Amino acid sequence: MTITFRVRTDLSERSCWICGSQNRAKDHFCSNCGVQLTHLSQSKTSRAFIGPKDFSTVGIFILVLGTLLSVFGYLIGIVPVMALGLGALILGVMLVFLPEPMSSKAGTLAILCSLPSFLDLEAFLQDLDIAPRGIYIPVAGFGAVPKVLIPMTDSAPSISPPPKLARSNRVFITLGRNTNQRGILLRPPGAEIISALENLLQLDLSTIKLDELSGRMGFAFEMLGISKRTVGVQMEETAVRVQMSLVSLVDLEERLRSEAPRLVEQVGSPLTSAIAGAVSKVTGKYVRLSDSSINGSNLIVTLELLADVSK
Repeated sequence: MTITFRVRTDLSERSCWICGSQNRAKDHFCSNCGVQLTHLSQSKTSRAFIGPKDFSTVGIFILVLGTLLSVFGYLIGIVPVMALGLGALILGVMLVFLPEPMSSKAGTLAILCSLPSFLDLEAFLQDLDIAPRGIYIPVAGFGAVPKVLIPMTDSAPSISPPPKLARSNRVFITLGRNTNQRGILLRPPGAEIISALENLLQLDLSTIKLDELSGRMGFAFEMLGISKRTVGVQMEETAVRVQMSLVSLVDLEERLRSEAPRLVEQVGSPLTSAIAGAVSKVTGKYVRLSDSSINGSNLIVTLELLADVSK
């Protein structure tokens, strides 16, 4: 009698970059949270941009190389070598001491192009003179973005508006039988950030739990060049507090707080509204922006959780 043993060679494990659970080496998706394992962290194109630190490092190297070539060319009396060294020296100085690389200037230009739209929305809110803060209406589905409702008066229908409004294209809506219970339905300023976040993670945020949001949001925001990977998401009784250290959009956040304070307070800036929309999708609750502040590069957003969408 012959007994044959088959030795499996695919049982080596690797950790999930989101939840940390162990998976087999041949698995392409995490068995715990379902995220794709062979993600941007294993791709040669995981870094789609060169940051200021990279320019400084390269600049220092070229600066030292240019200095050595210049001195060497001068000592041996070879003019082309000395000219090459001087050229490298000038290039190194430019890379080290110029305040912004071209990618940063392009990002600044994009912010300046979008700023007039935010200022127009600020003027719109001021003309209507609406006091209540916006309510984010939760929605499910990959790529679906929550809408934000700004009620004209505080009332029960305005606290928990019909979920179907999240897919409506109307702007002025009536919430109840009383024609005075009206509101303004807007696509939040950070709608495209929410879409980019889901596309990068390849998942529908409404399918995960709140305690998973910190790691996933931190990874996505770092890859998008918005913040550092460490993102704090703290759950309180009826509120969620999100804290992160920004690496971009700081100027936009500060400028909107001075030039469009009503928009920032009632709806949110692009980043704070993206955070509010993401929390709304994850929790399945109506969300209202309670407070947001920025100190240097440190952004803190406090969100109020209202009724569940199913109630």
